[in-house]
Amino acid sequence: MLRSCLNLPQKLSFTVLLCLVVFCFSCEKPDTAPPRPRPQQTGRAGAIKKEAAIDFNTAVAVLETEKGSIEISFFNQEAPKTVTNFTQKVIGKLYDGASFHRVERESLIQTGSRFQSIETLPLEISDHKHVRGAIAMAKEEGASVSDASEFYICLRDLPDLDGGYTVFGKVIKGIEITDRIAQGDKITKATIRTAP
Repeated sequence: MLRSCLNLPQKLSFTVLLCLVVFCFSCEKPDTAPPRPRPQQTGRAGAIKKEAAIDFNTAVAVLETEKGSIEISFFNQEAPKTVTNFTQKVIGKLYDGASFHRVERESLIQTGSRFQSIETLPLEISDHKHVRGAIAMAKEEGASVSDASEFYICLRDLPDLDGGYTVFGKVIKGIEITDRIAQGDKITKATIRTAP
């Protein structure tokens, strides 16, 4: 075995010196340039798609169900907050896969987002009546706010509900589909169509 010619204190000093030399040579010089924005991308590749503004006067919600499609137009002038909330939930796909959990034959069908929510909306009471095909937001009896995700479709005129709920739209196509909805049927896909 070879004997070392350095004693212990010398070995420690040499090791510390060697570590300092390695550390100093391995460190990069800091970048002293000021922060700058990223280079702009050219062309359309990688560009962020901006959502087009929705014209609620011509927009139509399409609820594709297991029984067929239901198309809904909006009363944006009378219920702007409710219409905006509803369309945002449709665009966010919160109604896709939602079940009709309340079906009262000859009265109404009700569904809501499949995600539990405690959101509420202010009531937007208007002259629109609860007639066959009317769409309104649900609420607890006596509440002064609407649930932000639960809505129902009237299967017949329901004048007892007039003035107490936000009616924000009406079925313009597929009213016969609403009559065939059974409890547990699902909205397979909900979309907003903006072109006629």
